Amino acid sequence: MSRGALLKYNKVHNESLLYLAPKLAKYFEVLWGDLSTFGEKMDLLGYDTVRNYFVSFGQLNFIVVGDVFWKTGQSICRYGAEYDIPVFFLQHGQWIYIENKKKLNYYPTYTLMFGDNVANMCSSWIYGENSQVVVTGSPRYDNALPNGGSYVYFSPPVIEELIHGQPTGRIRHLFYENLEAIKKIDKEFKMVIQPHYREVRTDYLHKLFPYAQFVDPQLDALKLVRGAKKVLTSRNSTVILDAIAHYKPVVLMDFPEYDACFFERGYFDGFALESDTKAHLLENLSAEVKTKKADYMNTMEHIYLGNASDRIVEYMKEVV
Repeated sequence: MSRGALLKYNKVHNESLLYLAPKLAKYFEVLWGDLSTFGEKMDLLGYDTVRNYFVSFGQLNFIVVGDVFWKTGQSICRYGAEYDIPVFFLQHGQWIYIENKKKLNYYPTYTLMFGDNVANMCSSWIYGENSQVVVTGSPRYDNALPNGGSYVYFSPPVIEELIHGQPTGRIRHLFYENLEAIKKIDKEFKMVIQPHYREVRTDYLHKLFPYAQFVDPQLDALKLVRGAKKVLTSRNSTVILDAIAHYKPVVLMDFPEYDACFFERGYFDGFALESDTKAHLLENLSAEVKTKKADYMNTMEHIYLGNASDRIVEYMKEVV
């Protein structure tokens, strides 16, 4: 039986692996590795450290990982290339669209993508010439089901990021300007706000939205989305895909417009309502939007729904 290492990384990466692992275990010997044991240095592991780490696994036929862009991910891809071990990278967020991901020093053997748009984009880059790009969807949506809801779930953009346990000191003023433009909308709606798990300036958020219920950033975002009647977020956020997977109406807060938005206005037409002003945003949040299952049957450009774990396992059985 082929054996492979599944590498836990952090909260976001782990979600897909946890859904995928039971399906993989039916056909492969699955070995868990936990990079978080390296603490704050887990993103920054050099090649020698990664090589020594893999010695403890013995013979491997494949590696599955949730990041290839940080130093650690690059060290893993290099290890796979030098020891002829295929590396499978599970896309876990929308940020893969960022232009600086076009070219890497070391590539994963296979890149398993959310949907057609991102796969086509990466395939047109140098990245796509060096990694086999496959649309599989994400295991994190395997159990997504539509249901009713009782609140607006809000996932704000990150104002200041915590990286390697330290604040960056870089305030994203444009993101704060977006949030300032809609301050106190929580007075009009029952609102649940979940800050990003790397957000430093939650104090800003509490001042801007004093009537909202704030929840732990480490809680399962999918469960919170499932319990919402609408989702409020930015075009950059993977929460849009969370909402699409659960058939939830999305309201976008991207005004004033800013250059750091990866997607053009209207990119998510059919699944999300754009807002031009605070008044327009309030109108969108108040509007009755009836979603039908049929409306969400053509989501593959953004997210291939259904049982992604089964698709990934069948693909891996062919290539490992």
